Amino acid sequence: MKRFNISSPLTGICRGLMIMLTLSACEDYTEHHFGTREELYHPTQVNSHEITLAASDYASVAKNEANQALALAAAPDSSVYRELLSVAEKCAFTANISPEEYLPAILSSLVGSNAYYAMTAGSSIKIKYNQEVPVSVSGDAYVPFTGSTIAAGKYLLVPQGAEQVLTTSGEGKTYGYLYLSGSTQTPTAVSFLAEKAIQIDDASTGWLYSIEKDGSSWLICNPYGQYLYMKGTFNSFNYLEDLGELEDDMWPYWTITPNGDGTWDIVNTDNEKVMLFEAKQNRAGAYADKKGTDDYLNIQLFTKGSVNVMSTEIEEQDITFTLEDEGWGAKGDYLNQTLLGWASTNMDEVYAMLGWSVEYEGGIGDLSYVFRADALYGLRASAYVSGKSTQTDAMAISPVMNLKKAKQPVFTFEQAQKYAGSPVTDYLKIYVSTDYQGRGGRATAHWTEVTDLAEGVWPDGSSWDYSPMTLDLSSYAGQTSVVVGFRYISTGDVVGADGSVVEKGTAATWEIKNVRCAEPEE
Repeated sequence: MKRFNISSPLTGICRGLMIMLTLSACEDYTEHHFGTREELYHPTQVNSHEITLAASDYASVAKNEANQALALAAAPDSSVYRELLSVAEKCAFTANISPEEYLPAILSSLVGSNAYYAMTAGSSIKIKYNQEVPVSVSGDAYVPFTGSTIAAGKYLLVPQGAEQVLTTSGEGKTYGYLYLSGSTQTPTAVSFLAEKAIQIDDASTGWLYSIEKDGSSWLICNPYGQYLYMKGTFNSFNYLEDLGELEDDMWPYWTITPNGDGTWDIVNTDNEKVMLFEAKQNRAGAYADKKGTDDYLNIQLFTKGSVNVMSTEIEEQDITFTLEDEGWGAKGDYLNQTLLGWASTNMDEVYAMLGWSVEYEGGIGDLSYVFRADALYGLRASAYVSGKSTQTDAMAISPVMNLKKAKQPVFTFEQAQKYAGSPVTDYLKIYVSTDYQGRGGRATAHWTEVTDLAEGVWPDGSSWDYSPMTLDLSSYAGQTSVVVGFRYISTGDVVGADGSVVEKGTAATWEIKNVRCAEPEE
């Protein structure tokens, strides 16, 4: 019998065939009972995690490079990027930095990379987080006095259009001017608030002027108990503590009448000089011929009242991310704002607090604003002021909604209106854009009008009742930068050659609240 050497080539081939046959049989058995080799490397693990964000997690959100790129792309002026960095300091998400957009980048670090990559479709991560929200805080402050006549009491004397307060030049002085609060000779206990209200340190006595009735005229007493009077040909004021010491050329009596623009004429009854603020010199005086000239401002009277002060508070909220075949997504709210409880006419503040930008096309004439945040009525638009309609084209633009993971997003809101023309949708319209580049980008963005697609009854203006409206955004599912624009159009009064109104314009009052974009409730 011939023997084969075990090291011969034939022997090696035979052994290789036997091993391959054996492995093949094993694989068939394994795949039949346990699945393929690929399935063995990717076992099905449907896991759920619940996490409460710590301070270090908010820092991770702010420092993440993908998040920073997202924020920079959201606004060319870097305002959203700066807001992202503030998340680390506040340990809270803000109006423009939402957990839906900025948490996915750090999900793996929150649950641990091993657990994160092992999870398969159906897994979920519930996260509790802090959200900065605007609130309305009522407080005592000083607001412009707009009555047609004044009453005896304490007032602030404020230059027209200025944020600072006129006060005396210093305690103990019997002669001097009225100075701005920014002067080194005056207290600094004043801060400027929304709605032109001024908050005052109650401990400070250097602000309030007492206006007292005396016959048909008024006496004005400075914060130190000294009466303002004029003497001779001087334009400046003197101060006298005892009216019994008045001499023939001392004139402490004033008439105070409204100008109709929120300012007041405070005129010395003897020399007929009107109190004005000399802006360049940071002082006030009384002049016979300066009213209406450059650099001389009329005087406003501020009186104590209650205002809604801009403020924020931190609320704990939660969000659940679910893993589906196409990736992680946060089902639910893509946008959810009542737009109530906070008031401001400053659009920078509205953007910072609520994420809504307001842009005008063609200007707004003499108006200071068209849209404003109203604590009771939401976003409120009007171009009708002091009996006059102004031509405007204003748009309030929602915060960006990331609908990349959305399936059937539905945008809902409530609206009320009065005084719009007919049909109302000629003056109040709704648009959608997917390429709005942030504040200042209305003109360059592409807008699709969806007014007719909004389901609900447009309010006819017969009442202030709110109408619920629904807008299907399913066609925008998958888009990452969707905004909704509420466009307000008004026409101005037609004025004749004699200044009378020949034809009244159309300027509605439009109120929008309870804005939400979400998947339909199951």
